[in-house]
Amino acid sequence: MRFAMKRARICRAGGSGWSSLHVDLLEQISGHLSTEADHLHIHQVCAHWRASTSPPAAFRPWILTLCAAGRSPPPALPAYHYYSIWHPRRHLQREVDIGAPPAGLPHCRGASRGWLALADAIHSPTRLVLWDPASGAEIRLPPLANVIQVFLSADPLASPDDWMAVASQRQGNMCAQKPFFWRPGDAAWSVLCDRPTAGIDSVAFHGGRMYYLDCMRLLVVCDLNPGPAQAPFRITNTSGVMNRLCSCDPFHGVRGAHMVSCAGDLLLVVVRENSGHPSFAEIYKLEKPPESGRPLELGDRVRDLGEHSLFLSRGESFALSAKEFPAIKRNHVYGLSVGHNPKMSGWAFVFDLGLDTLKEIPYPQQLRDDGSKWRSCFWLCFKGPFMKKQQH
Repeated sequence: MRFAMKRARICRAGGSGWSSLHVDLLEQISGHLSTEADHLHIHQVCAHWRASTSPPAAFRPWILTLCAAGRSPPPALPAYHYYSIWHPRRHLQREVDIGAPPAGLPHCRGASRGWLALADAIHSPTRLVLWDPASGAEIRLPPLANVIQVFLSADPLASPDDWMAVASQRQGNMCAQKPFFWRPGDAAWSVLCDRPTAGIDSVAFHGGRMYYLDCMRLLVVCDLNPGPAQAPFRITNTSGVMNRLCSCDPFHGVRGAHMVSCAGDLLLVVVRENSGHPSFAEIYKLEKPPESGRPLELGDRVRDLGEHSLFLSRGESFALSAKEFPAIKRNHVYGLSVGHNPKMSGWAFVFDLGLDTLKEIPYPQQLRDDGSKWRSCFWLCFKGPFMKKQQH
């Protein structure tokens, strides 16, 4: 929405004209907005506009994609960033404008709790910043070399005194990664788990712990506030447990495994290759944290998520309520096809857990036509804090 972005620049430059528009006029303007991006833009203009316009319907998550063309961006890619945001639809997908990010930070190192982690370089960044597009808030993090992805335990605006950032760092020339953590006020990053693992495929924060799965299906559990007698982390191999869940002949491989915190429960989601398995995705509860070296004990299988749906991606996955986000469907699993050739298959999928049906969201025709290569990596979701802010 160009007119809102123009006014945003005027307000940031110190002009006061747009910030003094009458409340009734602003309400009329917001009533004519037709897209979620327009609602976002009008709330980016200034505090007066945010306070004077009705809260929009809760946004559905968008797909955040990263350029997969190596170090050099394709010709169609603007020079100032290597990522883009897309509205997920089965047909007529469109790119979303979320406003101007902080200058000089072209690389995205993850999306978590509605925040983007942006860096000025991939291997040796001198700036690493968290940016919330909904509010324009920025939080500077200490630079971390070879950072792969940044996760947040909670939203910094909703829990300013009770959150931490976790970053995965590439180790050497292999696929090994090691997690580091940072809390507000810390001068530098600290090691969370000193044993490197084969990447970090899935992350969940639950019950004061961080759970993450690596590419080899090792589950690492880290206590975020360990006591003096507690082990700082525990490691369990889950591949055998996941393989035994399939008793079919022939055997169906695991396409992906994800940890998700949903409505007070910690869930393990096992996604199968779509080749005739009775269920594309199986969901199980984890009743208690596993002990190091002990087999993973799965709880009951979850066949109905109630009003919730799950959003799976590389790294952080999450659950949303269809009551709070009416644009999504209840009891569904939305996933990104990370690690697959984006032009050979869909770059996202929607699985109906009740009907056991799968629908693919195809690679956008616009990107297919211009030769760009993008990977669907993260879900970008503006959650509770943005909605609450509009009501003040």
